[in-house]
Formats: sequence, C-alpha cells, structure tokens
Amino acid sequence: MKPWRSWSLQRRVLVVASAVATAILVLGLTAFGLTLDRILYSSAQAAARVQAAPIAAVVADGEAPAQNALEQIPAQGSILQIIARGGDVVASSEVAKDLPITRLRPAPGKVAVQQVSGIPGESGEPHAIVAQGVRDPSGAQYVVVVGAPLHVATNTVRTATGLLAVVSTAMLVLLLFLIWRILRQALQPVERIRSEVARITQVRGRGHLTVPPSGDEIARLAETMNLMLDRLEQADATTRRFVSDASHELRSPLATIIAAIDVANRATTPDPARDEVIASEALRMQKLVDDLLTLAKADDGLPLALREVDVDDLVDVEVRRLRATVEFPVTASISAARVTGDPTRLSQAIRNVVDNAARHTTGGVYLGVGVDGDEVVVTVDNDGSPIPESERQRVFDRFSRLEEARERDRGGSGLGLAIVRTMVEAHGGTVEAGTTPTGQCRFEIRLPRDPDPST
Repeated sequence: MKPWRSWSLQRRVLVVASAVATAILVLGLTAFGLTLDRILYSSAQAAARVQAAPIAAVVADGEAPAQNALEQIPAQGSILQIIARGGDVVASSEVAKDLPITRLRPAPGKVAVQQVSGIPGESGEPHAIVAQGVRDPSGAQYVVVVGAPLHVATNTVRTATGLLAVVSTAMLVLLLFLIWRILRQALQPVERIRSEVARITQVRGRGHLTVPPSGDEIARLAETMNLMLDRLEQADATTRRFVSDASHELRSPLATIIAAIDVANRATTPDPARDEVIASEALRMQKLVDDLLTLAKADDGLPLALREVDVDDLVDVEVRRLRATVEFPVTASISAARVTGDPTRLSQAIRNVVDNAARHTTGGVYLGVGVDGDEVVVTVDNDGSPIPESERQRVFDRFSRLEEARERDRGGSGLGLAIVRTMVEAHGGTVEAGTTPTGQCRFEIRLPRDPDPST
C-alpha cells in the first residue's frame, strides 16, 4: 500500500472526510439511542409512579387489607406486588406470585426506583421498577412495587436507531459523492495548469498558462505562474545571450592572436607591430575575462571591504588620469564627499563610467562630485548623443551595446556599465543614464552619504 504522503490530494481529502463523517455518524447514533432510551425509561418510570400511588393510598387508608389491595387495581400490563417488611409477597398480579421482583425496601413515604434486565417469570425482558414504602393503620409496613415493562421502549429505540442509521448511511454516501464531485471540479483547473506547465517544459519554457475567468485562488495561481514563466524565459534568454556574446567577444581576440602567431611562424624576422597586436588582443581578452569573473562573483554576493571613502579623491584621480591620456578637454567640479564603501569597487565603478564617456564623447568630458541631502552624487557628462529614453535601463544589462556603438573600437565589451550598476547597488546606491540641461549625455551615480562628524 502506498504511504499516505504519496496519495493524491483528492484521495486524502476523501479518506479524511469519510473517517470524520463516519465518526460523527457513529457518535450521533449512539447519542440518539442513549437519549431516546433515557426518555422512554423516564416515561415508563413516571407511569409506574402514577400506578403505585393509588395502591399505596389504599393500604395506608385501610380501605382494604394489604392482601386484597390489588384486587380492584388494574395492572395495565405492569407487574404489581405488595411485599411485607420481612420480604414475603403478600399480594401480587398473576406473574411472579411468590418471589419479589426487587430488593428495594424504602421506608414508609419514600420511593425508590431501578431498572432491571429481567424478573422472575419473565423471559429476560427489562423493566422499570418503582418501590414505594407505606404503613397501614395497624402500623404494619409494606412496600408497593410496580414493574413497568420496557420491551416496547427497547424495540422503539432499536427501530428508530436502525432507521436513522440507514438514512444517515445513505446521506453519508451522498455527502462523500458530493465531496468527490466538488473536489474533482475544484482540482480540474489545477490539473490543467499542471499539464500546461508540463507542455511548456517540453518546449523549453516558452508559453503561458490559460488564466481561468473565475478570479479565485486558482486564477491567481495561474497569474503568478505566468509571471514566474516570464521571468524564467527572460532568465533563459539572458543566459543564452550572455553565453553567445561572451563566446563572440572571446572568439575575436583569440582569432587575431592565432592569426598573428601563424604569421609569426612563417616569418623570418621580428615584427614589433605584430607583437604589439598580440599583446593588445591578449590584454583585451584578459580584461573581458576579469569582467566576467567580477559579474560572476557579484551573482553570488559581492564581497566588500568597507571603510570610509572620500569620493572626491576617487574622482580627482580619474580627472588627472583622463587629462594625461586624452586630447579632448576634461573639466571638473569637485566638492568634499564621504561614503562608507569598498574603495576598490567604487573606483572601478567610477572608472568604467568615465571610460564610457571618453569612448563616446564628440568634444569633452565633465566630471562632478557634490552632496544632495543624504546622498553623494557623482556626475559624468560627455558631448555625445544622449541615450534614448527607451534604452536607459537596457544599457546597464550585460553585453548591451546601443546600435550606434556596435563598432568594436567604440562599443566595448558591453560589460562595463553592468559592472557599474552591480558595484553601486552593492553599496546601496543607484546609477542612471540621462541628459544634461543642455541636451548632452549624462550618467549619475548616487550613494548614501556618511553623516557629518561635526553634527
């Protein structure tokens, strides 16, 4: 037999519902039978009390001696006895003339009751016994006993309980059938979602689930799974594009190096230009690999060596480096600004933005550092065309290059700005592409500012 956890949800619900319903049915039938039995017993006992009262009055008033007191009293199906103090039966109905039907001996004026499963002269039929003590005018004490048969009550309880059991069992079967139908209808959308997901899995995660028009939990589940499938499809596409672009970026320098080595093997004299090409392509490939490793580490959680960092010093280093290596004008406006961060990571982020500006400028580059409320703002402007608004988020994706920057010498590898976003977000900041007030290209980095120690 399969373990409980391997059963289907429908089967488990049906089994639990059957067990609970059966337990309730058994308890209900038991309670009903016991209650009905007590009600009928109380009714028979009350009738026996009523029947014993006039007999006791006849004996107590001396209207007739105890031996003759039952002659004028109708038995009405009950067993009547008058028992002397010593236990002898002095008067009785036609059944059990010589043997007392009870051991109850209440004092005069008192009443005692009991239920017995059988009495002498009867074939094991239950009776409700009422015994009432009485004293005649001469002072002799007697016990008037009335035994009311309970066979009618017993049969009534059995019949009623049996009928109720049959009806309840039929209702239980109907209830379980309705539960099965409801479960089947309720789980049909879930099974449909499962089959559609299986189909989508077979076609490499392409497709969407049909959302039921019910607007209930099942519909919300389908909507949530569609969002998940969209993210998975996007992640799969990103991964494929990443692998394709990385392969393409590595193939180009490798091809150049292999071609140069092939030429060198056939050459008889040294060629400094050829060696320079090989070295340049090898450095380019090394930088691409380093960038890939940086992003791979960032995916697993970028480690940061945090300490106080003067952002104005980092930007000043970039200004001096750029002025020493380019011919176009480089201007700057730098104010003191301090953050808590990893100086190496922040320097790499700022350098990547600066190199991107230098690669795309048509005139000059502007670098700025300032404080805006609780944030330190680093601004890098260039005279090139601003990034279209529709591309300002995609430009930070890995291996993303705008169409006009696809040329190898200007487009870069497409990892620089992705690294910038990764580094900045790891420090709790943001980076955005935008435009200057005069319509030029701008990149803006915002980092949480350290509180001023003087305040």
